[in-house]
Amino acid sequence: MVKSIISIVGSLNYDLVTFTDAVPQGGETYKANSFESHLGGKGLNEAIATARLRGENPDIKIRMIGNVGDDSFGKELNSALKESGIDSSYVKVVANKSSGVAVIIVEQDSGENRILITPGANGELKPSKEDYERYFSDKDTPHFVMLQNEYPDTLETMEWLNERRPDIKITYNPSPFKKELITGEILKKLDLLIVNEGEALSVASSLLGEEELKGFENVIKQDLISGCSDLSKKLQSLLRPSHLQAVVITLGSKGSIFASSESGPTFVPASKVSNVVDTTGAGDTFFGALISQLAGGFKLEDAVKFATKASGLVIQKKGAVESIPNKKDVDNLSDK
Repeated sequence: MVKSIISIVGSLNYDLVTFTDAVPQGGETYKANSFESHLGGKGLNEAIATARLRGENPDIKIRMIGNVGDDSFGKELNSALKESGIDSSYVKVVANKSSGVAVIIVEQDSGENRILITPGANGELKPSKEDYERYFSDKDTPHFVMLQNEYPDTLETMEWLNERRPDIKITYNPSPFKKELITGEILKKLDLLIVNEGEALSVASSLLGEEELKGFENVIKQDLISGCSDLSKKLQSLLRPSHLQAVVITLGSKGSIFASSESGPTFVPASKVSNVVDTTGAGDTFFGALISQLAGGFKLEDAVKFATKASGLVIQKKGAVESIPNKKDVDNLSDK
């Protein structure tokens, strides 16, 4: 019997990845080292991360809500969902439209990436009220929804859920960042906000006065962990005062910080990684790992620790979907 549902609403992309020692400037041609293609998109990454990192837990059902084009990329994306045990009943094939594509340039020395996204069918993901009624008809089952900004109607999804299904826990990563989707009123619709350091400051700049914002920025410059701890608590106080009411700020190689209505800011150090290969998908894996554990009944602190270890494994391999570990991989790392 299903005891919890996780629905991911968002993008499914095909990633075209070039590995290079340097990124060319305007008008410059530069010889790259290699080229690869991978499945990706924040929605797909999050869904597969959630599925792999729930482990063999039959009590958690995972479903994907999104669009693909009627092309070969779309077929591969749909197949990947099904192979991962994800319910793809609500993935629509859009006629005469290409699937979403991400062109990614990875600098091999640092592992840093630059990404250009063509939405394709993702840009047509605009569910109707009738669609939402179908998606979220399981009214008696605890439910998490994972949202991001790689589809047009993120705000509409939040508003419908708040009005019609306030029992559902809304979790949100505001990436790619859209200033218009960060207001005090919107934050009151959220149960969990997950951001990296840069996104946290962008969110703060949209919500706080100039003097208060500068105060946080100055502390962060002097002491990153202390400043982000203070900022996490401030942002946490602006969320919906029910359910989780939690903020998680990821700090890359340093770790992450979380704050909730039940605990003050807590710093979780990152796993030691000797070889960073590709950071693509690390944030999505963190998000998926976090929600998979919360849906499984784990406390927020334990879920953040698990997600931190999972994302540490991702950056040691190429690709987004291919690099996402299984729960056993993370558990084995935890035992060392």
